[in-house]
Amino acid sequence: MTIETITGEVTLLGDFISADAILPARHSFLAPEDMAQHVLAEVSAPVNAAVRARPIIVAGEAFGYGTGRESPARALRAAGIKAIVGGPFARMFFRNAINNGVLVLDCPELAGCGIGDGDDLTIDVATGIIQWRERTFRAMPVPDIIQSIVAAGSLIDYGRALLGAQRSGAVHS
Repeated sequence: MTIETITGEVTLLGDFISADAILPARHSFLAPEDMAQHVLAEVSAPVNAAVRARPIIVAGEAFGYGTGRESPARALRAAGIKAIVGGPFARMFFRNAINNGVLVLDCPELAGCGIGDGDDLTIDVATGIIQWRERTFRAMPVPDIIQSIVAAGSLIDYGRALLGAQRSGAVHS
């Protein structure tokens, strides 16, 4: 299972937004839908509302830095975020986001190109081509394995699907 495109409005965020600003530790043990209510609320109430209404974040440098907790990525997924584009990203956050079903694409030139909050963006996941208005940006193509993890919803869900396929294949052999 892979993802072809992700399209939608963006929430534009700046540089150096920590994982603790994405979701403070005090909210880390809530159910995902409750985490979503608090995602990026430390930045501002309008940002919190925008993130919960739009599927794509365009972020600046070091988005997600600071902690290895997976809950900030889980909260973004629960809030409906499908992709985060920009960067460069904090490496632990990058992996945590993918492992929790949120696509992350390094494309720093997009964050500084003049894109506005609420603008529409289209991402061709397989090729890494990002369209904004008449402009084209290029990120690295997303490998099939990462597309499959994101499409499954998380690394754990992807693993469960693989195990289920193996079990059903073994039963029918």
